[in-house]
Amino acid sequence: MNNGYWLEQWKEVTFDFEFTNKYRLEVSNWGRVRTFTKLGDGRILGGSTTEGYRIIRLKFYSPREPHLEEQFKNKQKAISQLFAEKKKLVNDNAPEAEIHAITELIAQKKAKLSKEFTKDLARRTIHYQSLVHRLVATYFLPKPSPEANIIAHLDYNKLNNRVDNLRWMTAEENQKHRLKSPNVIADQQRRKLRLTPHKNTKLSETKVMLLKKLLNENKPIKQLVKIFKVTETQILRIKRGENWADVKAAE
Repeated sequence: MNNGYWLEQWKEVTFDFEFTNKYRLEVSNWGRVRTFTKLGDGRILGGSTTEGYRIIRLKFYSPREPHLEEQFKNKQKAISQLFAEKKKLVNDNAPEAEIHAITELIAQKKAKLSKEFTKDLARRTIHYQSLVHRLVATYFLPKPSPEANIIAHLDYNKLNNRVDNLRWMTAEENQKHRLKSPNVIADQQRRKLRLTPHKNTKLSETKVMLLKKLLNENKPIKQLVKIFKVTETQILRIKRGENWADVKAAE
């Protein structure tokens, strides 16, 4: 299967739990994921996104305990026997009341067993999820060191999960890489070049000057929040020079 995916390779994903589904999951070096089930082979999963990253979420079912399996089989067998008895009553032209009674009993037992099946299935459900880029890196990209546990996108596009766009990094390496992101750089520039207050801000240049003076005097941030009626986050950004960087503290 090519379809424009040059030299695409697939590897089967292994799971650290036991399940009863007829299911196989595969991931490719192009960042694609496909499934093989009783309903179809090789279906490509689109997944969903979380914080901009592609993620797949699946349901598996753990095996039923042997004693519960035996109980379910006995209950199904009992219902089958009732069906046989009903058939015999019909063939023997039994009174309508007898046939109606056994029909009602069958319906009750089936409804009860159906609820038990639903409850049992919910109890055995395993909710599995994995970020696609982590699957790709795990199966196609050897770790350079035990400390490299973060997978970074080299082009900063979280949806480009091709193996040649991924790299295992340490926390320190990833932080340096993140600071080079065009989005981070642009955001920093926007904050530093903001010469006038945002239309929704409660601060003016004069207030910021006073706020910076109080920060330099080590006034508690919680106290400044009450004085200037802004959030703690806003004050921290001003303190770090992310907002109002051009305004100096009052003398």
